[in-house]
Amino acid sequence: MKLEDLGSKLKELRKEKNLTQEQLEEYSSITKKTISKMENGFNDEVGIKKVETILDLLGYEFSIRLKNRPRTLEELQEELENE
Repeated sequence: MKLEDLGSKLKELRKEKNLTQEQLEEYSSITKKTISKMENGFNDEVGIKKVETILDLLGYEFSIRLKNRPRTLEELQEELENE
């Protein structure tokens, strides 16, 4: 996943949880301005801790996998569910 894709994914996950940027700000102590920048791809250097905090609040975590490897059955199923 590219950094610019991360922002749109965070926004998508936040909306799925019916949370506003203001609510995330309240729960995470990360400013709404920073959350907006992250979601819209305008933050060149996003602190990994901030991303981790937001993902945790949304019920997700980081995952590392080999680049360009075939997706697993689980990943393909998840993609289908999100379409």
